[in-house]
Amino acid sequence: MKNIYRMFFLLMLLMSVIASCSEDKELVKIINPEDVNAPSITEPIAGDQFVLSSDEQSETAMIIRWDEPDFGVDIKIEYSVDIDVNDGDFTNAINLALTTEDTLAITHSELNAKLLELGLSAGDMSNFDIRITSTVNDQIDDDFSEIVTVGATPYSTVFPSIYMIGVAVGGWDTVLAVEVASTGETNEYYTKAYFDAAGDANFRFFSAADWGSSLGGWDIFTTYPTDLLQPKDGDGDPNFQFIGTTGWYEISVDKNTSTIEMKATTEPLLYLTGDATHGWNFDTPTTMTWVGHEIWEGDVTFTQNNYFRIFEQADWGPTGYGYDVLTNYDEDYIIIADGHSDPNWQFIGASGSYHVIVDKRNESIVITENN
Repeated sequence: MKNIYRMFFLLMLLMSVIASCSEDKELVKIINPEDVNAPSITEPIAGDQFVLSSDEQSETAMIIRWDEPDFGVDIKIEYSVDIDVNDGDFTNAINLALTTEDTLAITHSELNAKLLELGLSAGDMSNFDIRITSTVNDQIDDDFSEIVTVGATPYSTVFPSIYMIGVAVGGWDTVLAVEVASTGETNEYYTKAYFDAAGDANFRFFSAADWGSSLGGWDIFTTYPTDLLQPKDGDGDPNFQFIGTTGWYEISVDKNTSTIEMKATTEPLLYLTGDATHGWNFDTPTTMTWVGHEIWEGDVTFTQNNYFRIFEQADWGPTGYGYDVLTNYDEDYIIIADGHSDPNWQFIGASGSYHVIVDKRNESIVITENN
């Protein structure tokens, strides 16, 4: 009986092999890798030029396409899409993407960041090189496309501040210039500042804190709150006169539309709260004074081994932070408070008086001992 089953099994196996062979009418031949063409860039073409725009950051700026190598079989190929300075050797190339597709679409924002990283100058048309590298496995050498050279004009992502100088904002001394910081958008600026209506309360704008960089006032900013500002006669310069109530104001400046907007606000103090300073309450909080755009300074009495964090109002909300926002700090004085559900610091320096500078733009808190 066993012999009958064994013969039946062998017969079925033989029939399966015969059927399989009959279906394979021709064998697939794998092409020798040395005979395979490298990937070939078909788009863009040499000489194409691209002007990048911050207004179209999420839109597609450039599409890169290439012909894939043909090995004669369906084989996984990974492509590295790289750019380099014109006539570079790709030793310090910037990678745009790793992909198994034969097309890469890159947005204005993505390409702009890569070109600035490459060293191209914002606002200038510059050439750069594109190359595709194909990788199969360790047994087959990587292959490289021909280099395609195109041009692009990146846009700046870093905008210098402008400044206010004049009696209304502290005095006609360049060391007293009030910084109005860029919002990150082209020609748009914002800050909080103290305006004094007493005396000859005039001021105007400068592109730097020096006399040779005057931007102007009512001559270039033609839309402004007339209940707070008016042209100042008799100065010989296009100064504004501040005619509002003395106090703190939020001020927004838009050079694109020649517009100034202002609204009254409270003094932008900063509050240190915790048992490292005075206690976990806002009855008598430790305050720090705004000395520049998102920069506060003050003297603080710390108690060793206790805890604290920072608030932008004398209340628990809405804005409080610690090591989650101010990531640059001296661990000789403060360290992360282990086991706390909030981003508190632990003060580990000796108990005593310290001068503290909080710079939110640079994400730093600097603590130095008072003599």
